[in-house]
Order: sequence, then structure tokens, then C-alpha cells
Amino acid sequence: MKVSDNTQISLPARNLIAILAAVAIGTMSYFEITSRLTSIETQLQLIDKDLDAANAFIEGVPKGDMVSPQIQELFMLVEFLANNVEKLKEQMELEIPMIQKNDMIIQFHEERIIDLEDKQNGNH
Repeated sequence: MKVSDNTQISLPARNLIAILAAVAIGTMSYFEITSRLTSIETQLQLIDKDLDAANAFIEGVPKGDMVSPQIQELFMLVEFLANNVEKLKEQMELEIPMIQKNDMIIQFHEERIIDLEDKQNGNH
């Protein structure tokens, strides 16, 4: 059998349509899969860049490399609050003995008042 551009092939129409449909479905599937993979790769690259930027920010903040007005303001607020907490702690430590002393004085006066009331009522 010689094959050339003039060779005649007899093929039922149903088989020809099935072959064309299979080729069309295969081609569409290939392009759809390729498109989906490209989309996923793009998303992965964007996420990777965002993650790198976030890591650089996180590493730079404690070192002071990432200096912005908001971060400087936060550091100043933290220092201010830390100083206030220390002052309040010192003040409370100074006042605790006075509070205990005042409690003892109040208790003494309450006992004296009760004794005086008892003497005045004749219960003593």
C-alpha cells in the first residue's frame, strides 16, 4: 500500500466525529490545566513575596531598622507606660506600711469607742 496525498481513506462519519471531539476535549483540557497552573503559580509567588516582606518587617522592628512614625510612637508609649507603672509600684510600696498603720489605728479607736459605750451604758 502506498501512502500519498491522494490516498483515499474511508472512515465512517461517526468515527470521524468521535476523533474530532476527543481532540477538541483534549485540547480544551490541556489549556484549562495550563491556565489553572499559571494562576496557582502566580498566587504562590505573590504569597511568597508577602511572606518575605512580613518576615523582613518582623525582623527589622526590634532592631530599629524599620523606623516609621507609628512604630516610634508605639515605642514612646511603651516607655511612658513602663515609667508610669514603675512610679505607681514605688508609690504603692511606700504607702502599704501607712495603710497597715492606719488600719491598726482605726481598729484601736473602734475598740476604745466600744469600751466607752459599754462603760456609759453600765455594762462594764
